[in-house]
Amino acid sequence: MNPIFLFVLSFLFMTPTSVSGDERIYETKNICGRYFAAEINGGEAARLLDLKGTSRMGSRVEQYCNFFR
Repeated sequence: MNPIFLFVLSFLFMTPTSVSGDERIYETKNICGRYFAAEINGGEAARLLDLKGTSRMGSRVEQYCNFFR
């Protein structure tokens, strides 16, 4: 294949991913901030963060949010 074509193709696939990732990190920090401010409970925070499962939800949310502090 043409190396220029591969470069352009890889650039197109990588660019939207970084923007989406930055938005997801900002959204996660916002949800975790609301959880720690007690505006939302652990179950609601877990649902917004797309965490699966129901057991020990408060501790899972807290561990997940502490990563982003």
